[in-house]
Formats: sequence, structure tokens, C-alpha cells
Amino acid sequence: MKKQWLKKRILIWIRAMISWSCLALILLFLILLKPELTESILYTVIAWSMLFSFFLMLAIGKVMILEPLRTIRKKIELFNDGIIFTEIFKNLEGISPDTDALLLKVHTILDKDKIMENAKQQARYLALQNQINPHFLYNVLESIRSDAIMAGVPEIGKITEALAVFFRYTTSKMESLSTLQEELNNVENYFLIQKYRFDDKLELKIKLPRNDEEILKTRIPKLTLQPIVENAIKHGLEPKVSGGTIVIDIEHSETVLYLSVVDDGIGIEETRLGCLNEKLSRMDANDTSANEGGKGGIALINVNSRIRLLMGDEYGIHILSTPRIGTEVCLTLPYMFEQTEGIG
Repeated sequence: MKKQWLKKRILIWIRAMISWSCLALILLFLILLKPELTESILYTVIAWSMLFSFFLMLAIGKVMILEPLRTIRKKIELFNDGIIFTEIFKNLEGISPDTDALLLKVHTILDKDKIMENAKQQARYLALQNQINPHFLYNVLESIRSDAIMAGVPEIGKITEALAVFFRYTTSKMESLSTLQEELNNVENYFLIQKYRFDDKLELKIKLPRNDEEILKTRIPKLTLQPIVENAIKHGLEPKVSGGTIVIDIEHSETVLYLSVVDDGIGIEETRLGCLNEKLSRMDANDTSANEGGKGGIALINVNSRIRLLMGDEYGIHILSTPRIGTEVCLTLPYMFEQTEGIG
């Protein structure tokens, strides 16, 4: 579909207003020459049509020009305040072809370390903005767990404990990397909560290489697996009603770690799949169009961007899917054990 540049919309709107003004002047000139025209039905129709078209053009200008300009202004203010960083490139797109080319070039040459630092600052800002006292939350969950066990409902106690552990992992530490073991433990806790929600209709399988416990010590970006599993449940298995299975398959070479999250859900249509993979091929965590129609994508793009920012552009996510059969999310990461960031 041809892109509707904001610059072009402004020019078209200005030309339309100029044309309307010329017609209005002509009509006024005719009335001054022949005042009897005001008594004709044709004049009344033309006058009302001119009035209606004027307000219509004002409404079009507000929606197509004024609102986008207000959005751009707000995003620039947030950027100047240090609240957003990489989002500015997406929100300023569409002004003109020259502007888009400039933004693409600036985004490409920006230092990755600077991007990461600003992304961390944004994360800290959002964490403060939405902060919940974690100790209070843990204490409340522990009280619920104890009461559930004393009341003879151990299942509630088990789920509450899993929820507390999940929140503790999610909110604790600001490090960018965790061990694969910690990530898998977090997924298992999250999955335990989801199984309770779906009446045990879900099943999780984790496949590790035989006699290779060392792989569990490899370091990957924190919260890599859980968002992908959540996405598989929400957009793959939940629509099936009958539930399903998620398999996390783990392999590695001497230098590369291969992770795949496979579900036997409803799958993704070919057009949608191509669109998602195209977005994943770009390093863009802020493309909200990925979630049009409520079909998911934002979580995958977010994880993919964090992987590429931390590890390099040669790593990331690719999706394979067949409608009504299932989906496989394939991740490639460096096979490493030390706390190293920005190795790419």
C-alpha cells in the first residue's frame, strides 16, 4: 500500500482550502453583482454545500494533520525529557521521504552502547512509575500460601508460592543476563500458574542435550523465554480451547546456542507470518503495529530487539508456522558463560 506522507497530506489540504476560498470569493462576488441570486434555490444549495465542505475540511485537517502533529510533539517532549529513546525513530516516520531516509541513517549509525544505556534508563523510569513494594507483595503472597495450607487447600498454596517466585525473579536485579537454568525455572513457575488457570489442559516439555548439564550455566538475556511461552499460550493454545503442549528444545554448537519454543496451537497465517519475520529482521522493539488485530507480535519483537542489542545483529528470532498445526519460535544466541554485554 502506498505510504501517505504527512507532508503530502498537508499540501493537499492547503490546496483544498485555497480552492474553497476561491469558490467562496467567486460566490460572494456574484452576490454583490446580482443580489437577487440570494432568493434562488440554487444559491441556497450552493451556500449550504460550501458551508458543509468547509467544516468537513476542518475535520479532515484535524484528524489527518493536527492529531499526528500533536503526537509527534508529545513524543519529542518525551524524548527531550529522556523518557523514550528508540521510539522516536518510529514515531517520526511518515513525515516525508527525505525525513524517513534521515531517520533511518541516524538510527543505523547510532552507537549501540548509547542505545542500551538509554533503554535501561527508560526501563528504570517505567519501573519507578509502576513500582510496587516487592517485600509487601511477597509477604502478602506468603500469608495467602500459609493460610491455604492451614485450610487444607495445598494446591492454592502451591500456586501462590509459584506466583511469588515468579514476581521475585521478574522484579529483582537489574542485570541484563541470567543463566539458562534461571530462565527455565522462571518458565516452569509461570507455566504452573497457567496450568492452574486452564485446568491442567496445558503441558510443558523441556528437551536438553544428554549428559550436558553445563549448558544450563550458559547466559542469555533475562526474560527471554517466558514472554515467548506466554505468547504461545495466548495466541496459539488459548484459542484452541482444548489446550495443548509447548516444547522448549535446547541445542548448541561450540559458539551458538539454539533454543526453540514449539506449540501445537492454531498457527499463524502465511501473510501474517511473513510480516512478523520481516519485522524481526529489523532491530525495532517499538513497532506497535505488530499487534494489530490482537494477534500478538510485540513480545517477540521486544525479545528479539533485546537479543540483537545485547548480543549482535547475527542473533535473534525467526518464526516457522503452519495454520492449524502449530508454531515454532527459533532463537539463536551466543553460547557463552561469562557476564558479557554488547558482544556484537
